[in-house]
Formats: sequence, C-alpha cells, structure tokens
Amino acid sequence: MKPPQDPIVIAMDTDDLLTSMEVGSLRKRDWLDPVHHADHLFFTVEFEYNGVPYEVENVLTPGCLELLCFLFDHERVRPAFFSAGVRSRNLDLADKVVQLAIDAGGDPQWKGRYDVYSREDCFDTERLGRRLDREICRQFQPEHYFGNLKKDLRMIHYGRDAYHNMFLETLDDPSVLLPDPEKDEAILENLILVEEDSSYLFPGQEKNMLLCPTYQHPYPYAVNYEGGDVPPPDRDSLMDPFKPANTLFYAAGVLDRVFALSDQMPLPEALWREQGHLWIDPQRYKERCPLQFYARGREVLRRYNPRLNFVVASQEPPASE
Repeated sequence: MKPPQDPIVIAMDTDDLLTSMEVGSLRKRDWLDPVHHADHLFFTVEFEYNGVPYEVENVLTPGCLELLCFLFDHERVRPAFFSAGVRSRNLDLADKVVQLAIDAGGDPQWKGRYDVYSREDCFDTERLGRRLDREICRQFQPEHYFGNLKKDLRMIHYGRDAYHNMFLETLDDPSVLLPDPEKDEAILENLILVEEDSSYLFPGQEKNMLLCPTYQHPYPYAVNYEGGDVPPPDRDSLMDPFKPANTLFYAAGVLDRVFALSDQMPLPEALWREQGHLWIDPQRYKERCPLQFYARGREVLRRYNPRLNFVVASQEPPASE
C-alpha cells in the first residue's frame, strides 16, 4: 500500500481574481447576464475591524464556482484563500464563497477542506526594513517586484503560528527566513500561488506563481459568449478586454495542464514551463496568458456548468433576453 501523498495546496488571491467589489457600476445596468451575474453570485461580506462593523457587497468573477468545484474534485488538492485583506473579512468571504460552491452542487464536506490566510500571514518587508540593513532587506525583495507585503508560501508549510514566530526571529537574525533555494525546494514542491498582482511574490518562489490578469468587468454589457471558438482580439481597443474578463478560465486551463504533467515533473517545474517563463520577462508582455489555456479552461469549467462560456463585452443586451 502506497503511503499517503502530501496535499497540493492551491492558494488563491481573492480581490480582482475570485471576487470583485466593483458592484455599484453593475447594479446601475438595466440588464445583467443570467449566467455571469445571476443574483446568487452577489453576496455581502460582513466583518468587524478595530471595533467597527463593515458590510461590503461582492460579486463572484466568471467561473469562480466552477473553478472551486474543479479543485475540490481533486482528492490531493486543498484550496486556500490567501488575500492581503484582514483575517476577519477573509474568513467570512471564504466561508460564503465555499457555501455558494456547495449550493451549486458541491459536497458539504468541503467546509472542512480549505484554509484562509490573510494580511497577518504575509511577510512584512516594511517592518523588516525598520530593523535591518538595506542590503539585507533587498534579499527579501525580488528584482523588479517590490511591495511591502509578500505571500511567502513557506508559511503554509510551517503553519501560521510557527511562521509568525520565525518572522519575529528574522527581525534579529535574517538567516531564519532568508530565501534558500536548496532548502526551500522540498518545502515548495506542492504549493502554488494563483495571483493577479506579482508584487506579492516572495523571492525564490517564481516557479510557484500562476500569474493571471487582473479581473475587469467588460462594459458596457457583459454577456455570455455564444460561439465555440476563442473570440478574436478586439483590434479597436487599446487593451483587449477578453483576457482580464476571463482570468479564471486561464487559471483553470493552466492548472489542468500542470496536474496532467505532475507524474512527469514537479508541479513548480511544470507551472514554470507552461507559463512562468512568459510573465517573468517584461519584454514578453504580449505573449503572457496564451489563449490555448483559456480554451482548455473552458472545457474544464463547463464540466460543472454546461451553460458557462466566456464573458465578452457587448454594446447592448442580447435581443432574446
């Protein structure tokens, strides 16, 4: 009998990837697409921060529920929500999103099969910089990818409490959490960060990042695509709206390909080979997010919702609606 395998943790950003808070402009429309903006895809996150209660309406991005079903369907996969938002907010958001996936036909046991990581779990380079020499601090900042908070995936390996203690020790002894490729390789072999903002990258974890476009609603109307192809680029647009409107289709396509390669090579190597070498190079910006992964992702997500297709921009609602 084979020993049990370690879980594959797919840690996903939330804001502008799985969810969007750009709800007000949608609500002003006199028509919302019944596939991508149905009533049940809107939800309100309720939390308290510094003694102040908040209620923030969100909407799931296209393909979110289907992507979660796809991940939960893999026995080895343990999904995680990793947002730089505060923990009280992230806990409520994750609970409601997973419940929506369950309501869409998922398994109630999914409630006990995911994790939530937050701002409090990030590596704070700003705090580090107040204690250590600038040259040392630069070793915790990937070249060209700056920012105060880093989503260090080693935190998932060590556990939140242990990692927090290790960070405090790093303030006096940077070697505690200094990137160490030889040591970290085994730690990171089953961890993937699905992210839309590369500034959260921790140095040495480039091969673990699946970088997606930042989600944007297509305007003026978002409609469910009727074709069976991948829509051609919008030549009249300064920035083609297709890729950022369908970011989770891309994520699903890449992950499906990486899972298929997992028997041949480590997950980070497969992830890097398929897409990492493109986004890491600023000179290859136009080559990022190959369209073949959008098509593959659509095949994956439609297993869970045959009505689902790409979301595209339209000047007016379909006449049949």
